[in-house]
Amino acid sequence: MIGLCRNILTVGFLFAFLLIYSQQYTVQLFNTDNGLPQNSVKDIIKDKYGFIWLTTENGIVRYDGLNFFVRKNFPLNSQRFTYFYGDSKKDSIFTAGDYGKTVLIHQKVPKVIKSIKRFPTIIVKDNINYHLCISNYSYSPSPGVYFFMDFKKGRYFITQNSFVYEDFLSKSQVTLDVKPLYKNDPNAFTIGDILFYIDRNTKKVKKIEEGKITGSYDLPLVADVRSKIFWNRTNGQGFILNNDILYRCIYNDGTLKLLKLVQLDHISESNLMSIYYDEKYKKLYIGSSTDGLKIVSLTDFTSSKKSTPKSSAVFYAIQPYNDSCVINPAGEIYNRNGLVKSKNFEKNISYFLNFDKQGNIVTRREQTLFVYNKNSDFTDFQSISTGEDTVKDFFFANGKYYVLAAKQKKGNTEFTGTLSIYEDLPYKSLKKKYLFANEPTKIILTEKGDILVGTIKGLYKISVNHNKIYDLTGKNELSIRDIVYTTDGNLWVTTLGRGFYLIKNNQLIKMPSDPEGNLLSPHTLLEDQDGYFWIPTNNGLYKIRENMLLKYVQNRNLKLNYYRYSKEAGFNTNEFNGGSNVNGNKLKNGDFVLPSLNGLVFFNPLKVKSYYPTDMCIERALFDDKERLFTNTLMLSQENRRVELFIDVPYYANPDNIVIETKLDDNGTGKWMSVGKDRKFLLNNLGYGIHVLTIRMLVSDKQEYVFKKIKIIIPPFFYQTLWFKLFIIFLLLFLLYLSVRWRMSFHKKKNRELEEIIRLRTRTLSETVENLEITQTKLGKEIEQQKKLIGTITHDITTPLKFIALTSKEALDYQEMSLHRTERILNSIYKSSNQLYNFTKTLKEYADIYNEYRTDETELYSFYDLVEEKKILFDEIAANHNTAIVNNVDKELMIQISKNILAVIIHNLMDNSVKYTRNGNIIITGSDEQEAVILEITDTGIGMDEHKIEYYTKLQENIENEKLLLQKYGMGLHLILQLLQMLESKIIIRRNETKGTSFQLILKKS
Repeated sequence: MIGLCRNILTVGFLFAFLLIYSQQYTVQLFNTDNGLPQNSVKDIIKDKYGFIWLTTENGIVRYDGLNFFVRKNFPLNSQRFTYFYGDSKKDSIFTAGDYGKTVLIHQKVPKVIKSIKRFPTIIVKDNINYHLCISNYSYSPSPGVYFFMDFKKGRYFITQNSFVYEDFLSKSQVTLDVKPLYKNDPNAFTIGDILFYIDRNTKKVKKIEEGKITGSYDLPLVADVRSKIFWNRTNGQGFILNNDILYRCIYNDGTLKLLKLVQLDHISESNLMSIYYDEKYKKLYIGSSTDGLKIVSLTDFTSSKKSTPKSSAVFYAIQPYNDSCVINPAGEIYNRNGLVKSKNFEKNISYFLNFDKQGNIVTRREQTLFVYNKNSDFTDFQSISTGEDTVKDFFFANGKYYVLAAKQKKGNTEFTGTLSIYEDLPYKSLKKKYLFANEPTKIILTEKGDILVGTIKGLYKISVNHNKIYDLTGKNELSIRDIVYTTDGNLWVTTLGRGFYLIKNNQLIKMPSDPEGNLLSPHTLLEDQDGYFWIPTNNGLYKIRENMLLKYVQNRNLKLNYYRYSKEAGFNTNEFNGGSNVNGNKLKNGDFVLPSLNGLVFFNPLKVKSYYPTDMCIERALFDDKERLFTNTLMLSQENRRVELFIDVPYYANPDNIVIETKLDDNGTGKWMSVGKDRKFLLNNLGYGIHVLTIRMLVSDKQEYVFKKIKIIIPPFFYQTLWFKLFIIFLLLFLLYLSVRWRMSFHKKKNRELEEIIRLRTRTLSETVENLEITQTKLGKEIEQQKKLIGTITHDITTPLKFIALTSKEALDYQEMSLHRTERILNSIYKSSNQLYNFTKTLKEYADIYNEYRTDETELYSFYDLVEEKKILFDEIAANHNTAIVNNVDKELMIQISKNILAVIIHNLMDNSVKYTRNGNIIITGSDEQEAVILEITDTGIGMDEHKIEYYTKLQENIENEKLLLQKYGMGLHLILQLLQMLESKIIIRRNETKGTSFQLILKKS
C-alpha cells in the first residue's frame, strides 16, 4: 500500500526551522501531521539506490527527500517493525516480522518472505535465547535479555556475566575479561565491521578482533556516563550524544576519533532511538520514539545580524571592513557570528556606502556626503555638501574622481542625472560633466577608458576620447541595477524586471531567466574563482557557470538551468536586497556577503556544494486506481485514458534544482516537456502502438543529463490490427469487385432485359406485323372470298329476281288468267321467293358466324356436351322422320376449338343428315388423335351424289380460286367449308357403301 505522499514544500512547510548563529543548521520535523504513519521512528537506513528507509510501529516508510511512501499492508498480524539488518550494498535489507516471517527490501520494494537461516535474529544455545545485536535499538533493554553479534569469522555471545567469542570453523570459544552489560545494554558497538568495547573504568574504548583486544583509544567522552551512544552496524555509523552535542565516531587507518557535528538544543529530551548521517547532503536523520523524524541540515550559509530581537535586520549597502567582516552605512561591523562592534555613524542612507582613495568611509544623508577618517579609526568625519545633487555612486581611477549624481526636476518628482569628473576631491576642480535625462543608478569604467552609465531607463556608453554618449539600449527601456566587470573582461548588466545581459560589441544580449521568473530582477553578479556566477534575487540565490552563459551566446537553442539556494540552505529569508551602489561583497578570506531583508548572508562559494541527483527510478505507474510496478516496459491498454507515471529520485536538497524533462518521441519530432515538482508525468489518451518515453535529468552544473527510456506498449483493438486492416482492405476490394461485378451484371442484365424487351417488342412487333400480314392476308382472302361470294350472290340472286319480275309481268300482261296459268305463275313466284329467302337466310348466318369468330375466345369445354346440345335440338324432327340420332362422342374429350364456329358446322351437318334421312340412323362419333380431333357424322339417308362430293372436295382444296355455285348446290356446305378454312380444318365427304353419307371432320386442336 502506498501511504501518505506529500510534497513538503507545498504543505506550507509544516516543520519548524531552528537557527543558531554560532552553528549552521536547520531542522525539519516530520510526524503524523505531515507524512509519517506513526510518531515512533525505530531505525533509519539508506539503501544502495539512495532512498532512506524508516521502521515505525505502523509500517515501513521510504523517503526520497520529497515524499514519504508508507508500506503497511503486509500479510502479517502486526505492522510494527523495529530494526533493519542485512547488507544495503548487496541490496538485501531485512526487518523482522511476526511468527518467523521477515520483510525483505530488495530493488526498492519490501515484501514478506520466510526467515533466512543465514541471517537469524534469534538463536538458541544451551537453552538460552540470544537476540541479534545490530544497533543501539536491537531489542528493548531489559533484564534477562541476551545478545549475539556475527562477524566474518566468528560470533560473540553477550550475557549478563559473560562476553564469549566462538570461532565458526573450529568452534573454539574465548571468554573476554570485560564487563558485558551496562544498564542492560551491551558495552559494545560497531563502526563498520569493527567491534569496539567501552571500558568505563579506564575511560577508554578498546578494539576487539576475533575475541582479542587489539587496540585501545583514550576517548573519555565515549565512556562518560552522561553520553549516549547510537550505532547501526547496517549503516556502519556511530554517534555520541553528550550535553546536546552530537559527535560522530570515525574509524580510519587504525584510529578511532570523534568529530563534532552539531549542538542541538534540547535534543536529549527527544527520546532518541536512531541516527543516520548522510555525508553527501550533510543531513542528520534523527528518529524519536515519540516525536517522529527530525532532519537536521548542516548548512554552508550563515545569516548574521544583531542578537537583540527588536533590532533591524534589513541590510542594503555594505563594504568589506577587513578580511572577514563587513560594515554598513550605520558603522556596524558584522562577521559570520553577528555584530562585532559599531562605529556609531549618524543615521545615514542605507543605499550608499563607499571608500575614497585614502580608504576613508564615505556615506550619504540627503545632499551631504560624510567622510569618516580611516586614520582616526573612523571616529572623525567631515561633511561635504553636494548642493542639489544626490550622489548615487562614485569611484576613483586614473587620478580622477567619477561622481554619478541625481538632481530632482523643478516642480516634478522625477530626476535627471549628471556624471562629473573631478581632478581631485569630489565637488572640487570639475573637469568634465555629462548630463542624462533620467535618474542614474550605476557607473563603471571599462578597460578601454570608456564609461558605462546606467539609468532607470537605459544604458549609455561615454567615449571620453570622442566626448560622445552612445545609447546602448536603443528603443527598449531598461532599468539598470548593476554593471559588473568579470575577470575575463566581460561586462554584465542586471536590470529591474528585465533580467540580466551581456554587453558584447556594444550590444546587449539577454540571458534566459529561470522557470519561476525570479532572475528577471537580479541585484548583482558575484564571480567566484571557479568561474561561477552567484546572483541574488528577491526570491533566492542563483548559481550558474559563466561559460554556460557564454555558450548560450553562441547557441541560443541551448537550454540553461540555474541552481537555486533558498532559505533551507541557511538563510533567514529568500529575499535579498539591491538598489544600492554596491549589492554584494567579496572578502579576502574567500567569503561572499550579500545583504538581505533579514540579515547578512555569509558563505564561502568554494565550499558551498551544488547538489544534483545522480539517478532516477521509473518503475511505478498509477492507472485503474491501482499502482503497478514495471521495469523498462510499461504495458497499457487503450482503456487506460489517464496514466500517472512516477519518477522517483532520491534527492535531499532543494527540490527546485531537480530538472526532469520528458519527450514522447514517436516520430522524432517530440519536444522536451518539464515535469512538475511532484515528479509525476501524465500520459493522456495514447494511441495504440509502441511509444518511447525518454526522460532526462540534470546531474551537473555543466548541463549534463542522465537519460532513461521507457517503452510503452499499447496493444490495438482487434479492429486496429494490421491483419484486420488488411482484411478490411481485402473485404472492401472484394466488395468493390462484387459491386463492379454486380454493376456489370446489373448492366448486363438490364441490357439483356432491354434486349429481351426489344426482342420481345420486336418479336411482338414482328408477330404483330406478321399477324397484321396474316390478318391482311386473311382479310384479303376474306375480301376476295366475299367478292366471290358477293359476285356469286349477285349472279345467283339476279335470276330468281328476274324470274319473279318476268312472272309478275306475265301475270300483269294477261288480262284474263286461267286457273292453271295463275297457279303456275304463283307457284313459280313462290319457289323463286322461297329459294331467295333460304339463300339470304344462309347468307345471314354466315355473316353472323364470321363476326363472332373474330372476337371468339374459346375456353376448354366438353366435346360430347356440344354434340349433345345439337342432338337434343334435332331429336324431335328426326323422330318425325322415324330416325334415331346416336351420340358416341367420348365423354372425357375436352377441346378448345372455337365453340361458335364448331356449333354452326355441327348444326348444318346434322340439319342436312336429318333432312335427307327417313327411317334410318344418324351416328355421331368423336375421338382425340395426336394433333386433331376427329368428328364423324354418318347417316343412312338418300346420300349425296358423286358430282356434289367431287365439287365440294375440289372447292375445299382450292376454295380461294373456285367459283361458288351457291344457287346450284346451296349455301350450307359452302358455309361449312368457309368455316373449316377459318379453323384450319378439313372435311371428308364419302358415300356409304350401303346408303347415306359420311361427313368426317378433321379439326385442328389449337
